[in-house]
Amino acid sequence: MSVCVVTDSTADIPPETLEELGIHVIPLKVIFGDEEFIDGVTMQAAEFYTRLVDDDVFPTTSQPSSGEFIDVYTGLLDRFDGVVSIHISAELSGTLDSAIQARGQMGDAGEAIRIVDSRSVSMGIGLVVLEAARAAQAGRDLDSVTELAEELVPRTGVIFLLDTLEYLRRGGRIGPASAFLGTLLRFRPLLQIDEGVVKPLERPRSRRKGIERIRAHIESVGALHSAAVIAANDPVGAADLAQAIGDLVPGDVLAMSTIGPVIGAHAGPGVIGVAYLSKSV
Repeated sequence: MSVCVVTDSTADIPPETLEELGIHVIPLKVIFGDEEFIDGVTMQAAEFYTRLVDDDVFPTTSQPSSGEFIDVYTGLLDRFDGVVSIHISAELSGTLDSAIQARGQMGDAGEAIRIVDSRSVSMGIGLVVLEAARAAQAGRDLDSVTELAEELVPRTGVIFLLDTLEYLRRGGRIGPASAFLGTLLRFRPLLQIDEGVVKPLERPRSRRKGIERIRAHIESVGALHSAAVIAANDPVGAADLAQAIGDLVPGDVLAMSTIGPVIGAHAGPGVIGVAYLSKSV
């Protein structure tokens, strides 16, 4: 049985890796006023962060429609026997719901589609997607690839350091991290994705302290299977973070990923972080 893996653009998987593993991406949209752009297609990260900083208009985001999912699924099922579709946390986006609606509207064909809630964002999704895609390429069947992805979900984590909570607040994705709102002027919020939502961790006073706390958190997780440094428009911060945690990641599996426009619209400029996949729960 031939199986393909689908994700959405919030996974922030580098384009060359998508091509190498045959991963199919359904993009979300980012909107500035009356201008709508397709994440990673008609707007790339570099252009987005320039506009995010310079533009007076605050961007919003939009999930794919069920019709867009149907178009992609239909095309893939002409070429593959099954589809495993892995997406951003249902707590943070309606993308997963669109996928579920699409499958339900496809009749018997929908039985060849499996949908997985990653309970994560950015490369927290991406690390699960990569393992699922490798399993699919190795010839594992639809149920086996799905079971692998579902088993990996509770082993993933994302921890990230922001310059400000303002973008999360405006985008309505702040959740329990709202407890930090009163300290924005004195601290850089350190947050994590836990149980599919954004939750507060600590309030380091500087980026250097934040990187130290990220390392300490990664150490506390235990042995890692893989990890990825994620960053918006701060290559220096990303390099510093990669150096700080490099010895905690086995072999050469520390990936580097740019946070795309949709996640960037909520996290804001200057964010750096780590997504990781532990060897056990």
